[in-house]
Amino acid sequence: MQGAEVFEAALAHLGGVEARWIRYEDEAGIGDSVRQALEEVDAVFFAGPMPLDRCRHLLPEGMPVGVARLGPIDLALALLRAREQGLPLVPASVDTFEEQVAEEFARELGLPPRATRVLPYGPDQEVEEIVAFHLEARRRHGTHYAVTGRSRVYSRLMAELDVPVLRSVPVVASIRSAMNEVVLRAVSARHSNLRFATAVYRLLEESGLYEAGVERVNTLRMFFDAPAFAEAWVEARGDQSVLVFAHKGLLEEITRSWTSVPLLEEVRARLGVRMAVGFGVGESARDSVRHAEMAVRRAMEEGGDTGFLMTEGGLVIGPMGQAEEEEPLRYAFKTDEAGLRELARRAGLGVTTLSRLVGLERRLLGAAASAEEIGQALKVSAPSGRRIMRLLRESGLAAPVGMAQPNKRGRPKTLYRLDIVGKLDTP
Repeated sequence: MQGAEVFEAALAHLGGVEARWIRYEDEAGIGDSVRQALEEVDAVFFAGPMPLDRCRHLLPEGMPVGVARLGPIDLALALLRAREQGLPLVPASVDTFEEQVAEEFARELGLPPRATRVLPYGPDQEVEEIVAFHLEARRRHGTHYAVTGRSRVYSRLMAELDVPVLRSVPVVASIRSAMNEVVLRAVSARHSNLRFATAVYRLLEESGLYEAGVERVNTLRMFFDAPAFAEAWVEARGDQSVLVFAHKGLLEEITRSWTSVPLLEEVRARLGVRMAVGFGVGESARDSVRHAEMAVRRAMEEGGDTGFLMTEGGLVIGPMGQAEEEEPLRYAFKTDEAGLRELARRAGLGVTTLSRLVGLERRLLGAAASAEEIGQALKVSAPSGRRIMRLLRESGLAAPVGMAQPNKRGRPKTLYRLDIVGKLDTP
């Protein structure tokens, strides 16, 4: 089976799933197709890392995302097909696979380790670059066949290369396993969104009795009139605060996944007062209110004009502000910050740096990144980024998962996957 048939076969074994297939004629159109589908789906599964990289910036934070990746078994099947056709196994040219995978197979089969020319996957690779790699490998090394993981490259090589071209697609079992994981996360997220959530908006200005009453009435009117809170319960409380009670999904949506505070700037502009805002999520209504009150106290300590979230697990996220053109990295703390401080001490990093890395890990959605890319996200120098990655790796908070070659002449870069959130949530 090739292409879409493999993914359809994998999905056929997953019950209770309604699929919407996103097809595109050209890679440039992937983003538009995915953007339209995001409004109607609970999770997204990509046929490979390339379409994921093309529209990673479009994916809402927290949406379950999966991707089919080529692994050792897929390369083994490609080599088996080459042998079945009577082709010498080396030399050959391979794209998309990691170089160490090809080298391991060569050692197992007793082949020269460098006889297979490999172009690892890179997020900025264009079809022309990959085609040129295979043509050059044929010209310089006399390759007997080519293996590609890209459908457009396969079509081009079939027309331009004078040796067999083998299309490599992940096997059904691997795709089904990855799909199943995404579906389970989507179901979990849907149930999570139905949990109780509370927001507490507290006025901070010291006002006289009359002025305070007017401010409270005007603030309450703003919340009742706000379309975003049409499905929420809104009430005024005696401590110059407004309580908004809703399900988690509603508050998560209007705060843009807990990154901005609705009505904060409007209250400041119209009433001339500052507010501190706390959001709380819990298994019960009482827990969500209690968490929101703890979060608003944290916002008050910051001087107001900001908000914090306290989750059901005791994790406090903030500070939140007004939406910016580029989503900022979020800070994350345990209630007493003990867990975060202990991890920072073990890694030899500052608490603030590790907090920002937690935010970066959530934004990456499980994707790998190089030390340089992580340094750029943290806005530190390249040497500092490499030092941070070394400390994370040595303390078990990051692990190498592969290599990437940004260009043909540059040195390959090691890719790492962050694993801080899991350690932070472990008692």
